[in-house]
Amino acid sequence: MANIPLRDSFGNLLVELGEKKENIVVLDSDLSSSTRTDKFAQKFPERFFNMGVAEQNTVGSAIGFAISGKIPIVSGFAIFTTGRAWEFIRIAAHDNLNLKIIPTHSGFVGEDGSTHHALEDLSLMSSLPNITILIPLDNNELKQMMEKSINTEGLFYVRLPRDSFPEIHKKNYRFNLGKIDVLKDGLDLCLIGSGFGASLGYETALAIEKQQKISVKVINLSTIKPIDINDLINQVQGCKGVILIEEHNNYCGIGSIISKILSEYNPIPMKFVGIENTFGQSGTRSALLNAYGLNKEAIMMRVNELFKKI
Repeated sequence: MANIPLRDSFGNLLVELGEKKENIVVLDSDLSSSTRTDKFAQKFPERFFNMGVAEQNTVGSAIGFAISGKIPIVSGFAIFTTGRAWEFIRIAAHDNLNLKIIPTHSGFVGEDGSTHHALEDLSLMSSLPNITILIPLDNNELKQMMEKSINTEGLFYVRLPRDSFPEIHKKNYRFNLGKIDVLKDGLDLCLIGSGFGASLGYETALAIEKQQKISVKVINLSTIKPIDINDLINQVQGCKGVILIEEHNNYCGIGSIISKILSEYNPIPMKFVGIENTFGQSGTRSALLNAYGLNKEAIMMRVNELFKKI
């Protein structure tokens, strides 16, 4: 499954899960060819609903399906699904409904335009009670997250990108909701990332060790909510500092969540690599990542800044 876009795996997994559970229904907002929910539509046309460009109606209908005992899966582009339908998602959270929101095209989506980047969705979703938020690192983790979300009662938000990430997890990897996933052990510095951020941290760790002559730990924070606080504290215990990497706005993003936890339970110097309180422009994904400082060079710079203060 190496380098298969996560949205393609998502489409295939929907079909697999649909064959096992007849009460699964899928709703999309006229983006099924892009989100790959069209695979489910072809296999189970009577259980697929294209709601048109109307995300509020999509989530509103999903609420009705959830109340009726179905397992509704809502997909679309991340920015529109969370942004336009947030009030309806809030209702699902308020009533603790069994509804799964699994959009694609999170973070930078490329040349679709500035309006299509989802750099604020985690802030919106994290503010809601009664919600589980997951971000897969690779296809191996995505499969297990999908199974976990479908087989667990409650509201889930699973954040998928447009493209593929490198396969980092081995076949024997087991996703454990809320627990910290250590990709690489180390003692001096801890890199914490989610999705692309974890992948980028993993790729950069050896270069940091060579330059700084230190030992680097890399954590894949695949569960954003809830986080096992004791597990997180234990993992960063003894490290001299933390670098948080996220494909999202730094302001009110994952870094805000982690820094709140660490400042209360284990104060430690931190630096942040992410989008600096701005909207994204249009361009290729690689160009955008470099333009907004989501690359190895940015991480190395933050490491240098951190160790000057320690």
